[in-house]
Amino acid sequence: MFDPTDYTNVRLPLDQAETLPSHCYTSPEFFSREVDRLFGHAWHFAGRADELSQPGDTRCIDTVAGSCIVVRGNDGTLRSFINACRHRGTRLVDSDDPCRNFICPYHSWTYALDGSLRGAPGMDGVKGFRTDDFALQPVRLEQWGGFVFVQFERDAPDLVDWLGDLPEQMAGHDPATMRTTRSVSFQIQSNWKFLIENALEAYHTGTVHRATLGAQDSSSTPTAGNWDALYVPSEPDKTLATLPGETDGFPFIPTLQGAASRGTFFTVIYPCTQIVFAQDCIWWLDFKPLDVTNTQLTLGSSFPADVVAAESFEEKVKAYYARWDNATPEDNAIAEAQHRGHASGLKLPGRYALTEHCVHKLNNWVLDRVLDPSVPG
Repeated sequence: MFDPTDYTNVRLPLDQAETLPSHCYTSPEFFSREVDRLFGHAWHFAGRADELSQPGDTRCIDTVAGSCIVVRGNDGTLRSFINACRHRGTRLVDSDDPCRNFICPYHSWTYALDGSLRGAPGMDGVKGFRTDDFALQPVRLEQWGGFVFVQFERDAPDLVDWLGDLPEQMAGHDPATMRTTRSVSFQIQSNWKFLIENALEAYHTGTVHRATLGAQDSSSTPTAGNWDALYVPSEPDKTLATLPGETDGFPFIPTLQGAASRGTFFTVIYPCTQIVFAQDCIWWLDFKPLDVTNTQLTLGSSFPADVVAAESFEEKVKAYYARWDNATPEDNAIAEAQHRGHASGLKLPGRYALTEHCVHKLNNWVLDRVLDPSVPG
């Protein structure tokens, strides 16, 4: 399953290449290799910093690489910790409810928001025990543009290195100043790759979104780093963040120039975080694999602060939510249908359309990390 010679035809140029075999989507063994070699080394999306603006604001982040707590401390600093008590490893947090401290449900060990151990009942008299030695285990947390990411591997590249030139290319959208307005979650019975592949091509829109978005043109975007982007142009003065025919949109971001002012970048930060940079807003799709067959999706949106503060915002934003609430279930359903098809015993490979260049790149990015090393002939 992990012999590089079995994937020779996936490695060919796009116009000659075959798609990934079905076991890459349905095999627990292949998924286990992804967890070990891919997700264990990747940066994981943990939300927007403005969603955790007050001391005690907490986010529970569950990934296949581990579970962590993201919390705003009393000093205003955003931190992350392994979601486990230092006594005997009991899970500490199961929700995103704000808190003043973390109390273990097993033996009431109590931790401050900075992770320090403040109370350990029953430990008096234990030789050599010091509370300073048993703070919560920290997890790397870094930010870009108001987006928060966590990393479970201490020696992995910094987030800025992982993102490459994405911050530079998307600087005109000024994401750090935006305000998050909503997030919704979905449970999808599909391998994570079907979902992120769908997010990387517009080939499907004329069919899957025939009654909502309609057909869309797209082109590739040169990138450097662990990300890719699909660019979709829009009609003059029309945002792609609302359904076709909707005319009452928000003003475009004034700092945008060139292609960014004329269309939308559907970016994907490998392995499975999509951030969409439109002319008037940003939305993101955080795909978190649960197992080989199930994925959790969190869909969120952010708008410029002055737009959110306007009296007309709550009424006008309904057109944006309508777009996402209609199109997202359509994408989820087609991914589920794709997974069922591959699980039906499909053995023959498919071929890529020329518009599926980003899908081909993602598939090869995955293979680069999960396959065994090539053995010289």
